[in-house]
Amino acid sequence: MPTMRIGNLGLKKTALKQNQYHFGPGAASVITRMQLLDGNEELDSLRRVGNWLTFKNSLHTNSQNDNVFGKMEGGKIGWATGATGELLHANPKLVRDGAANTLGTLDLRDVFPILNSVSHLSTKLFPNLRVVLEYTTDTRALVNNQTADRVTGLERSVPILIVDEIVDEALAASLDAQFQSASWVAIESDESAVPQVPTITATSAVGDEAVQSVNLRINGFQNKAVSRVMISKVYQDLANYTYVPDGDAGQTAIRALGQFGSKALHKEEFNLRVNGRNVLAGRGVTSPAANTMLLSDTWGDLNICPGANVESVGLDSKYSLTATTTGGVANVPVNQPCKNWSGSNETSPRILYFGGALDAAGTAWTTQPTAQQGPFVGNSSWIGVGVHDRVSDMQIQLTRTGNATSGGAGDAPTASAGNYQALNLIVFAEISKNIVVSNGTYKIAYS
Repeated sequence: MPTMRIGNLGLKKTALKQNQYHFGPGAASVITRMQLLDGNEELDSLRRVGNWLTFKNSLHTNSQNDNVFGKMEGGKIGWATGATGELLHANPKLVRDGAANTLGTLDLRDVFPILNSVSHLSTKLFPNLRVVLEYTTDTRALVNNQTADRVTGLERSVPILIVDEIVDEALAASLDAQFQSASWVAIESDESAVPQVPTITATSAVGDEAVQSVNLRINGFQNKAVSRVMISKVYQDLANYTYVPDGDAGQTAIRALGQFGSKALHKEEFNLRVNGRNVLAGRGVTSPAANTMLLSDTWGDLNICPGANVESVGLDSKYSLTATTTGGVANVPVNQPCKNWSGSNETSPRILYFGGALDAAGTAWTTQPTAQQGPFVGNSSWIGVGVHDRVSDMQIQLTRTGNATSGGAGDAPTASAGNYQALNLIVFAEISKNIVVSNGTYKIAYS
């Protein structure tokens, strides 16, 4: 049956402290590529599994993510309501030694679209069926906490292929006779690099800006019938996703969805040119709201928290920082949200745990605080466009404005490592394919 799953998927940790899976793909973060093969014949495949599953999970309802997929796959995309109305992230699976609930399962219909279009997989037609997994070894792509004692002792578990078998021979023969052809949209991907914004570096002065416009040709979908396209904007240097969590000095974590999300850029504009014409009118997408609306119109409703699709969220009201209002201490408590911010504890502006101290009177700063947004801000800014054409030429037109990263006492918010950094644009596309069965043999081709 096409209801195939991978079980026992993920990591074990045999030493020191436990960890958490990546928030987007969960236990599937261990896989970078998957193939469904009959011998050496490829039936379906998916590259960059973590990036695709993170986006696909964001298309589920919040109830599904919070109550089903989070428990099975181990991700952290679903959200729950706290006692005071704020959003709280779902509890991800923990990576620890010997506990069954540290491992996840993966429905292969999420990565192999062919399984959604066939009634069954005949072992007579496909006598050498197998699923091939390619793993990643970079701990920044595996687990959330990157501190030495949290990544020491990580071991990959041995996965299990779980299938439903048709044991009624008459039913199997009937299904075999009826299976003549099938069509589906495979998920294929390509990648293009965006260099660092010229003239902007980490030492540039606050206020320095430079506009970058690139025109990137995507060759991976030439002469193929393309339905929808999704683009993820990812830092080339994964170190840009690391940060120190509030109140957790000495620890280093991956910022929210990390390289499996998509970075919101400063003053971003986007258009897609296919077969010599622009898909979007005028300057294309020119604001985060327009980008998210287009993405939702193309792919469906998104399950993201407030602030996850925009470059930054500001302080909605001024803190009243006195010993009385801060619980008897002169420093702002960990994770105290802005008074008027109605959103998520993962996106609300806050003052860093070690930043900011008032004088004895509680009326002036002796050490100025450093404002910082939550880790989920600006990392769910995928681009989605409908093409619905056979592609002979595809080009991405992207414009952004780079400026220096701010940091240190009294500076502006430090929500990211800097939007001037070099990026990879990972492009996923739905590609029409079909299978035709004749005289006990089959042929797979692009439609």
